[in-house]
Amino acid sequence: MNIIDIHKEGQVLSVTVHSHFNLRTKNKIESLLTPGINKLTINLINCNFIDSEGVIFLHEWLKSGNELLLKKPPPIFFEILEILELDDLWDLENIIIN
Repeated sequence: MNIIDIHKEGQVLSVTVHSHFNLRTKNKIESLLTPGINKLTINLINCNFIDSEGVIFLHEWLKSGNELLLKKPPPIFFEILEILELDDLWDLENIIIN
């Protein structure tokens, strides 16, 4: 099984994570980010764990002015945001989708 499934359309890269969002997953997504991609949609419905590498990658993506949408992040995601003191910096109402 692939760790992620991808779909690229124009400036949007859509990713479904099938296991953990860790360094390996981050590296795979990063390798798919070609110039011109400015929106990243990540479906985390099948993801049971995200680590700080994943959260830091997403934070850097947002800091560089890109758009991010996350579907069904695991509860640990919100805990890591709080621990890293990023929860107040993220506009979660516009980032989290159902």
